[in-house]
Amino acid sequence: MFTSTNSSQNKAIEPEKPCLIETAQGFSVSYKNRLLYSKYSPDRVILGTIKKLDILPGTLILALSPVLWLGLASLLEKLPENCLVLGIETDKELYELAKSQLEKQKSGLSKDFQEKVFLLPLEENDFIVNILTGERKSSAITLPASSTFRRVLLLEMSAGVQFSREKYALLSNLAQNSVASFWKNRITLIKLGRLYSRNLFKNLSRLPQAADFRSLYHQIDKPIFVFGAGESLETTIKEVGAELIQKAFVIAVDAAAPALKAHGIVIDAVIAVEGQLAIEKAYIGATAKSSLIIADTCSRPSVLNHSARGFSFFASKYTDADFLRDLSDKEFFPPLIPPLGSVGLTATYIALCLRKNINQPVFVTGLDFSFSLGRTHAKTTPAHINQLCSSNRFKPIENYRAAFRGGASKSQGKGNTLVFTDTALASYAKSFTDFFSGTQNLFDAGKQGLYLGLPQIDSESVKAYFGGFSCKPLNLQDILKVKDCKAAVKEYLTAEEKALNRIKELLMFGKDVESCSSTIEEELSYLISKREYLFLHFPDGYKCDTSDLSFLKRVRSQLDFFLKDIKLALH
Repeated sequence: MFTSTNSSQNKAIEPEKPCLIETAQGFSVSYKNRLLYSKYSPDRVILGTIKKLDILPGTLILALSPVLWLGLASLLEKLPENCLVLGIETDKELYELAKSQLEKQKSGLSKDFQEKVFLLPLEENDFIVNILTGERKSSAITLPASSTFRRVLLLEMSAGVQFSREKYALLSNLAQNSVASFWKNRITLIKLGRLYSRNLFKNLSRLPQAADFRSLYHQIDKPIFVFGAGESLETTIKEVGAELIQKAFVIAVDAAAPALKAHGIVIDAVIAVEGQLAIEKAYIGATAKSSLIIADTCSRPSVLNHSARGFSFFASKYTDADFLRDLSDKEFFPPLIPPLGSVGLTATYIALCLRKNINQPVFVTGLDFSFSLGRTHAKTTPAHINQLCSSNRFKPIENYRAAFRGGASKSQGKGNTLVFTDTALASYAKSFTDFFSGTQNLFDAGKQGLYLGLPQIDSESVKAYFGGFSCKPLNLQDILKVKDCKAAVKEYLTAEEKALNRIKELLMFGKDVESCSSTIEEELSYLISKREYLFLHFPDGYKCDTSDLSFLKRVRSQLDFFLKDIKLALH
């Protein structure tokens, strides 16, 4: 009884708002029966933590639950260039206190220091990724470009973190992944950015002959199978049976097409994302002859010639650039899909777009994102055939090198089996889980590989699903519609050709051809900044610095490539 009464009294006197508590060496805060700072020396712990920090240039410091912002002055004095302190508070009462305290402290700071510290609005916590990437503007703060930060450093500034540790951990991970993803994407664009853009212009000329991808939306009223090129593809075909799989709508990544053909399965749609020459091996033997090729606008243009059934386009948002945003606003341009990184994820996304409603089951298999010792892909896929062709008495058929190369490691897969994976494959599996986990009637039919965050389904349960649908043969030609966009595409390409020729003219002849309405610097800056494909593959391609002579020389070197591609597209 005594304990119960004491508990009730504590609950009754619990303050609704945080209270400042005076101590011998400053103020602490009492909130929810907890002191958020030491009652003896409130700033001692945070000052000691700040002193030990090794802060590198280009660091975004997330100040978690800053409350009184103790130690802020010491932290700001320690910041090198291109650093910023972003406070995050998840509790409404503590947020209001932190906001008022920051305003007081800012009034005593220099202007330079004032521009290096912000408090993220409470209602915008869930949009931290969009704000860091620039996709969303904050209502109260203005952050520099995402290219400013190269790393994220976490700093717990009070015990207020304890009230919502999971939320702080989630927001911190989102911020860290956002910054890391930006630089990973930069590496990809440096290697492949120009190829993607050149393929895009070449594929634009094929749009008038392509089926409108939007006409396929929500048209498939039977089970859908999505096949990757992993080893689990073989097990699924063996257990479910090729005859039953053929009754479904079969979608395959291009690397899996030869394996399905070897089992006598006709593929309804092949997903083409790869932009490099190496993918041509997947089409040897007319593997996609009877299939609709659904291709990314950045994929290799020549693969479209491998289908007698036709092709359709979607567009992946491979970069956040003005030219791609302007293109996506054009009526003739295919629908944009998120940059998923892997063709397996893209194929799954497309399958969900095509199914008639959420009651239609979608089964994925072959999306292992891992491999076993000695093998990397299913039999008769291009990787397996290449291994067979290159083997000799000194080089065995088994590919053991993959399991022991740099970056490869063991991981626990489905059924508590050990599999091999690497950093890239593991990141794809995590992306799959993050993006598709919880999707209704999306099942993992593969028996091998990393967990995908989906309900696993056995062959008998897969067979049971087919009994609930008619599974009649589907003639895609009755569904597909070709959009009349030849004139619109030609108009766009002609305008781009004219703009590139004008840039070339300004760079070659300078003030001799200067416009009377603007200076040469202003016109160059406008024309180039709207055509990031000219420079996004530069190491510094995240910015358009037309005041830099080196940058302009490099842009000039790219003009002829794109002019050639556009002229070929026009003719």
